[in-house]
Amino acid sequence: MEIFASRGTRTAVVGLLSIVVLAGTTLPSAVRASGQLDEVDASAPLEASLPDLYGRERTLDEFRGKVVLVNFWASWCTPCVTEMPSIQRLAATLEGEPFAVIGVNVSESKLRVRTMAQRLGLDFPILLDGEGETFKSWGATVLPTTYVLDRDGVPRYLGQGPLAWDEAPPRQLIDDLLRPGSAERPPAQTNRP
Repeated sequence: MEIFASRGTRTAVVGLLSIVVLAGTTLPSAVRASGQLDEVDASAPLEASLPDLYGRERTLDEFRGKVVLVNFWASWCTPCVTEMPSIQRLAATLEGEPFAVIGVNVSESKLRVRTMAQRLGLDFPILLDGEGETFKSWGATVLPTTYVLDRDGVPRYLGQGPLAWDEAPPRQLIDDLLRPGSAERPPAQTNRP
């Protein structure tokens, strides 16, 4: 009994398997359908230097002094695309505040990213992480992944999966970081009298 009826079917299956294997080497390991937001215990600023959609190299140093939302996404990731309007609304609402949004597309072509950004009406900087190296080096494993950095570039919150960024509780956490003096972490709570 033959498993595949024709040479064409075998070729199609081998081609599909090749794409799956190759995609696994450069793409995130998972897409998360529901969101979770956690506090991050970090003390050092994150670093990144990536090209934007116009070929200009951008670094996080440009945004020091601002609270920064860094969102890793891809156009094929439905939860990422679903989340984007809330990020755009948040950016528009906080215009004029010391706040910035940076979208970091993972492993897609400039043309595909530009087309999706235009379709979604995104007006914040979109950077290209062509090989997914920044995504990996920051410890991200799912899409979408979002980091909220304080004014010193230190990660304070990590969002995994889609969140409504312009609603509470994410919006409240960002507002708290925007308050003067918020870059300092409160002392750890102890159970000592």
